[in-house]
Amino acid sequence: MSWSPDEELVILTTGQETIIMMTKNFEPITEFAIHQDDFGEGKFITVGWGKKETQFHGSEGKQAAQRKDIKPAAQWDDRRPRVTWRGDGQLFAVSAVCPNTGARKVRVWNRECVLQATSEPIDGLEHPLSWKPSGSLMASTQRHPNKHSVVFLEKNGLLHGEFTLPLRKDQAKVKELLWNNDSTVLAIWLEDLTAGEDGLQLWTVANYHWYLKQSLDFGTDPSHAPECMCWDPERPLRLHMATRGWIYLAYDWGWTTERSPGTDASDHANVAVIDGDKILVTTFRQSIVPPPMCSFELQLSSPVNQVTFLCQPERTNQLAALTANGNITTYDQDCADPSLEDWRDSSGCSVNFPVPCTQMALCSAAILASWLTLATCPSSTCLRHLSLQLASNVSSFVVCDDFLVVTTHSHTCRCLQLSKLSLKALQAALAQDGGQNDETLRRVERGSRVVTVVPQDTRVVLQMPRGNLETVHHRALVLAQLRQWLDDLRFREAFECMRKLRINLNLIYDHNPKVFLENTHTFLTQLNSINNINLFLTELREEDTTSSMYPRPGGCPQLQQPPHASGCKKVDVVCDAIRKTMEDTDPNKFCLSILTAHVKKSIPELEIALQKVHELRGDGGVNAEEALKYLLFLVNVNDLYEHSLGTYDFDLVLMVAEKSQKDPKEYLPFLNMLKSLEVNYQRYTIDKHLRRYCKALVHLSNSGDEHFPEVLQLVKEQKLYSQALRLYSADGAHYKALSRAYAKHLLEQQQAEQAGLMLWRCGELDSALQAFATGASWRNAVCVAQQIPLSNDRLSLLARELAGKLSGQRRYTEAAMLLDQYAKDCEEAISTLISGAAWEEALRLIHMYDRADITETDLKPALVEAQTFLVETQAAAFSRHRSRLALVRQHKEDKARRMGVLDEDGPDCVDAELYSEASSVMSASKYSHSNSRVSSRSSKNRRKAERKELSLKEGNPKEEKALMYALGEIITKEIQALLKALVLFRFDKQADELRLVFQEALHAMEEAIPEVWSQETHSSHAPLTGPDSTANSIMASFQQQQASLTSQQGQQDSASILVKLPHKRHTHTHTHTHTHTMSVCVSKTNLTLLDTKNKIFPPFLNIKFNWFIHITLKKHFWGSLVFHAFIFVMK
Repeated sequence: MSWSPDEELVILTTGQETIIMMTKNFEPITEFAIHQDDFGEGKFITVGWGKKETQFHGSEGKQAAQRKDIKPAAQWDDRRPRVTWRGDGQLFAVSAVCPNTGARKVRVWNRECVLQATSEPIDGLEHPLSWKPSGSLMASTQRHPNKHSVVFLEKNGLLHGEFTLPLRKDQAKVKELLWNNDSTVLAIWLEDLTAGEDGLQLWTVANYHWYLKQSLDFGTDPSHAPECMCWDPERPLRLHMATRGWIYLAYDWGWTTERSPGTDASDHANVAVIDGDKILVTTFRQSIVPPPMCSFELQLSSPVNQVTFLCQPERTNQLAALTANGNITTYDQDCADPSLEDWRDSSGCSVNFPVPCTQMALCSAAILASWLTLATCPSSTCLRHLSLQLASNVSSFVVCDDFLVVTTHSHTCRCLQLSKLSLKALQAALAQDGGQNDETLRRVERGSRVVTVVPQDTRVVLQMPRGNLETVHHRALVLAQLRQWLDDLRFREAFECMRKLRINLNLIYDHNPKVFLENTHTFLTQLNSINNINLFLTELREEDTTSSMYPRPGGCPQLQQPPHASGCKKVDVVCDAIRKTMEDTDPNKFCLSILTAHVKKSIPELEIALQKVHELRGDGGVNAEEALKYLLFLVNVNDLYEHSLGTYDFDLVLMVAEKSQKDPKEYLPFLNMLKSLEVNYQRYTIDKHLRRYCKALVHLSNSGDEHFPEVLQLVKEQKLYSQALRLYSADGAHYKALSRAYAKHLLEQQQAEQAGLMLWRCGELDSALQAFATGASWRNAVCVAQQIPLSNDRLSLLARELAGKLSGQRRYTEAAMLLDQYAKDCEEAISTLISGAAWEEALRLIHMYDRADITETDLKPALVEAQTFLVETQAAAFSRHRSRLALVRQHKEDKARRMGVLDEDGPDCVDAELYSEASSVMSASKYSHSNSRVSSRSSKNRRKAERKELSLKEGNPKEEKALMYALGEIITKEIQALLKALVLFRFDKQADELRLVFQEALHAMEEAIPEVWSQETHSSHAPLTGPDSTANSIMASFQQQQASLTSQQGQQDSASILVKLPHKRHTHTHTHTHTHTMSVCVSKTNLTLLDTKNKIFPPFLNIKFNWFIHITLKKHFWGSLVFHAFIFVMK
């Protein structure tokens, strides 16, 4: 009787040679005969390719073609059918004795009792039959004339592999074969036919080789003999057994790798593998070979059950083996004539164990318990320290030197330095995934297990599931070894290891820059190879590898900052230090390396290198030809040719040109032409050819006055005006000519004031006056005009012209000063002041010149007009923009709701230009990157784009932003002077009306702040700066800082923050931006502005201010983000 794996069906065999299939409730389903003539549904098809007699039959030869008689089953065969199910329950097989031949045959049926296949006739096939749970093969036994084997059959009945049992002929019979539930262990239940003893053997397979791992002998006592046994369905390595003496036994096995525990170089990194009565020993320090191959074999008299190595230092190559009969045998590799010996006690008697042992350790004095224990859990493998679980996914581990090496079920290999980690840190390190440059983590093949780690080395031996071995150099072990070597100044070992394992050679310097620079002579002496030194120099990079590629472990102390951190570049520091040491030691020997040090610097010193090549004579070292050939290997030949030309040494130029691939027809005419020139003009020609225009200008200026037109042309083409002016005296004609050319260039660059200064200093007063007038620099223009001197009429005309330009720039006070003092036109000056709302200054001039009539005709009407304009426009404009903004936002929300967008922070946000250009994900809108190429625009186009962006035209994609900007820009002009003037001239009604209107406007503006700059759009955790910041998020950050500072000051009512206020001064040509640091002190009732630099805003006494701050982000042409904070102050 045999139950299916899902326990839904049961198969019974009867004495009438039939099979009955029943349900789990023992309801019959079908009954059919075991022996059938048909092969089954899987019958093979013959394609007629020859006959059996003509086919190749291997070592059996042609005798195999002859039909052989199948011998009947052995006499001890009980002739009962055996039933076994496949792991998925879809197929079952029956082994039964054929009535015609008397031999056993295996037939396979499916779940519907349809015959699938019949095995081929197998001579000596025995009754045990067990289907591998994984479903690939069935195991049975076969007795040959000279051996006893376990054979495997496929589901089509054909043989597929075998292995031989270590038994003599007719020594024992196999009672049962049992697979564990994960198909990794095959248990063979044996009965010794001579002694009448039962035994159990456990076999495993790896790398296509079957190993006998355990042999259990139950003795001659019948009560100890097994009656039945089976594997646990949940725990793969647990075997249940019941004996004839009514005793229940449960065996638990576990996988372990027996390795030598040495930590010094004398340990051979031995690993022992049990294979029946042999021990396969591999010394991984000398060779890496996978089992069943090995370095050597140890043959014992009986099967081995356990192996261990001696834990005593410097004697870890000794091993001891426990055999199935209880004896202990030792073996010492370090002996002159190593051999297997029985372990004897002090009295000379052999040591054996009368009862089986579950664990054995061989120690020199006392049993040492490791603080790390690998415990098997039902679902995974756990690494524990006493009762604390360190990790739950460990498949294997090894402690070697100061490192714990573990492999995990997530297919990684971790290497952790125990001396640098506490218990909690170790637990956290085993739990985390590791970063990109985490040296402790390495990906490995699925199912890999660590076999051993070679002591005092970097090799880790891993075994794959199929049995092959792989040797890896774990990054953590390699870097730890390299750091130790570098600390010990063993540069040669470190260099060779880094070359072999492709570690960046910059680590030699980056590990400890100070120590390396102090021991450059030791470094050169140990390497003692020009090629190795050149390789080190050519791999130098500015990157600090201890911060990027190979970060230091957490427990390592921080070393002193390298000397290049103060400003010098790392590559230059290293090249100079090594070059100086080589020059002091033996410059001839290290000639090529010295050249490499010159060329490798951040700014290659090719001229110096070429000069050193030219000075070589080949006395006992490298000659000039070899050095130049090597230099051409490092540097492009064209670059080297140009640098050699820059030395003005034609012999060196010819030497470089001859070694290059240049055609002599290309360079010889050019060189001959240069030789025919005067020295200074020759060098000018060379420098101009090499585009070294500053040097060319110096040499050309020394060539004589006849070449001054060329000087002037060169200065104009390359814009070398400042350099050229230093080469000539200030009172010479050449200096004046250069100054005029410089002034013309400045005028073309719209820098009229600077051009005027250049012309003034060289005596060109008329041109200077015209330049100052163009730039509206009226003070300088008046000074030059009086120095010329101009007549009164011309001076008056000049003053009127300048006043018109100043008025166009809204500089009314300065324009009025020109009209009053130089044009002598007080009426026009007063009119200009009234136009600029400078009421007090206009009143001063009116009384100064006794022009009371102007008060009635011009001043009073202007006051009334200004009051009317302010009353009618400011509040209305704010209300209009506020209503339009609410409408635009409502339309935007409706559109976003229709598109399924939850908020405006997505890709189509119209404020996406506030984000960094690097955030391409957040700039999917077609308007979000409209200014990404702003650097290529002129200032005129840039201002035009800004005006277009802030356009209030309805339907503008950025109308919301433009409205917010317009609301922020609605700020009153200075009304204090206007109110004083209204009160002075008894316009009390108008003054009171103005006060009331502005009081209402300010109140409306205060109420609109939460609506216009809504707090819902920015998070309380928004960053102060960065590509993801918005105007609202920055405002919130400032408010959080203000609140935090207020809470720290206790009961104080005021808090201060620092902002940058850009003050712009507009001219007709371009914009100058000046930034001042303002301290904004905010209190409950007023706002005081204090300029910490220039005191621009004087405090007003007894004046209260209502306030709000609007901050925007503006993207400048160089791509950075700059804050513009506008502080609006209203009475």
